[in-house]
Amino acid sequence: MRSFRNWTMPVLLVWSSLAFPQTPQPPPPGGVGDLLVAPTRVVFEGRKRTAEVSLSNVGQTRATYRISLVRMEMDEGGGIQERPQDPGSENLQSLFRFSPREVTLEPQESQTVRIQVRKPAELPTGEYRLHMLFRAVPPPPEAVPVPAKVPTVLSIKLTAIYGVAIPLIIRQGETSAQVGIADPHLDLAAHSLQFRLDRSGNRSVFGDVRASLIPSNGNPETLVEASGLAVYPPNASRLVALGLPSGRTLPPGSRIRITFALPPQDGGTLLAETFLTLP
Repeated sequence: MRSFRNWTMPVLLVWSSLAFPQTPQPPPPGGVGDLLVAPTRVVFEGRKRTAEVSLSNVGQTRATYRISLVRMEMDEGGGIQERPQDPGSENLQSLFRFSPREVTLEPQESQTVRIQVRKPAELPTGEYRLHMLFRAVPPPPEAVPVPAKVPTVLSIKLTAIYGVAIPLIIRQGETSAQVGIADPHLDLAAHSLQFRLDRSGNRSVFGDVRASLIPSNGNPETLVEASGLAVYPPNASRLVALGLPSGRTLPPGSRIRITFALPPQDGGTLLAETFLTLP
């Protein structure tokens, strides 16, 4: 926050990580929230050393985005928060090269960001992760006439800075992970299905969740789905809550099958499943 004699302009940062399911929000005015990023996750493993990320301005006004690498950590509920850099993340940044570092996009215009990874031969086996943050640069503020007399009260203006973050993952050597679904239950007050994804191994897990109702009589049907759920090291678990369809009744004696599988584009392999029997 920067303070002036009679004017204070705190900045409100609003960012989202595309690696996790989100509730769509209306874009803010001015175009800074109208950024589409693809792909939403980049993994460098095997012989892969380069990648491209496409940025598209789907808004109606020009928008500028500054690109940087940041350290982010996942909490128990799957939320991602930016953390201060430490020696480990600073060393990890040296493995990445990317260009450009700032882009200005006209409405409906796209641009490619090129990423290159240089892994030293002595890099220990394991998975390494940073996030690439595309932070919107707000347009210059409109000129405000200077009053002849300094006011006796403070004026406060909030400028929202929007951003999108995607994970960049390096896998070195032999890495593997296992995942299980534990403690499935219904939260009647929140009208949601809740469970825990448990991860083990030396890499992250990433996939799609589906809950299907299996009635005692009749065909199974999908209750709810969520795409792009991850559990990142060092976290061993993540709590998941899936809101059930409004007004949907669950017949007693039915079962709910919960699955966690790779995304279709990655083969759709089933990674874990469990069943919940309704009383």
